[in-house]
Amino acid sequence: MRRMFVLYEVLLYLVFALALPFFLITGLLRGKYLANFPERIGFYRSPAASHDLWIHAVSVGETLASQPVVEEVLRRRPGTSIVFTTTTLTGQAQARRLFPEATITYFPFDFSASVRRFLDHHRPRLFTAMETEIWPNVTRLSRARGLRLMLANGRLSDRSFPRYRIFRPVVRRILRNYDRVLVRDEGDRRRFIAIGAPAEAVETTGNVKFDYTPDDKPLPILPQLESLIAGRRVLVLGSTREGEEELILPLLKTFIETRNAFVIIAPRKPERFDVVATMMPMIRRSQLGGAPPTAAALLLDSVGELTRIYPLATVAFVGGSLVPTGGHNPIEPAAAGVPVCFGPHMTNFREIASTFLEDDAAVEVRSPAELLAFATRMFDDPAARQAYGERARRTVQQNRGAAARTAERIVELLA
Repeated sequence: MRRMFVLYEVLLYLVFALALPFFLITGLLRGKYLANFPERIGFYRSPAASHDLWIHAVSVGETLASQPVVEEVLRRRPGTSIVFTTTTLTGQAQARRLFPEATITYFPFDFSASVRRFLDHHRPRLFTAMETEIWPNVTRLSRARGLRLMLANGRLSDRSFPRYRIFRPVVRRILRNYDRVLVRDEGDRRRFIAIGAPAEAVETTGNVKFDYTPDDKPLPILPQLESLIAGRRVLVLGSTREGEEELILPLLKTFIETRNAFVIIAPRKPERFDVVATMMPMIRRSQLGGAPPTAAALLLDSVGELTRIYPLATVAFVGGSLVPTGGHNPIEPAAAGVPVCFGPHMTNFREIASTFLEDDAAVEVRSPAELLAFATRMFDDPAARQAYGERARRTVQQNRGAAARTAERIVELLA
């Protein structure tokens, strides 16, 4: 067992050394990685303090999914102190907005020294990872310190499951350290057991993403945005990815002119903002104060505002799904009662997508032309638009409850 972890750490350092030039160049060019590097290796400016609960969420989606869990934990156990980690810059920004009372920092690199420094500084009692974040040294060293361990909202995609099975002897040794493995559905339960999780620890609790509640705080730019939209119907292209914008945006000029439409484009990655801005005439959210009244498209070049943009939509497309990147979460526009469509590549949200399609609460589109055809139908048919929006909202409401079940297990482990 010890030999396995030594080999893992050696390989980790080798990969890190090979990747270091990329991180340095990207950090200098794009402002990524370098600013958070000290925290990633376990050096902190904040004073050391003990925490009851350590929650890790990789990026924006997992951070949003954790919000109802955190709220329910605090309702059941007031005063619970939380250290919240993310891996991405956008996840950090979202976490700081959602959890102002928590300690927000970056997840440490999985080197033994980095993990030990994190545990020494923040001193948590329970580690809860959102979704399938399985890190050998974090697991091993946390268990050695006496932490309870839990995986929440666990999933194994069609693509990742075979890879985990190849390394089952290793994964099984890691997973047996977890007190609870909470998964989304029975398919995930079977898969986790197949890769070595103890059957008695694995529990199907549902998908906490269905417990999402739309943020009702008004956007600071709402008056300018409503003036810019000027009563036109709105198509929101949310969480779009590279390759997808190149497919969709060339078709928008005709759609905007013939349907009297206003389009809001929200790339998933901030590094795509400048690229997308050159693809068609549009105004950037960061420049909205001086917006011309005739602008027909807005680039949402901000972090954390898309969920509050969706209620303005007549129809929404959820990106990352016309290209094979796994898709993004359709629950956010659906919860706002907006008709939703997405592409065929929804492997990261397969059970959510299936639920919406089975309820006739969303539409799968296989091309930009089908996307715009659905948008046109929603623009032109108020009855169909209302029916899709109501079914979408109802599907979200009927599948809620996982956050309460997850919070219950967290509170039990903190007892």
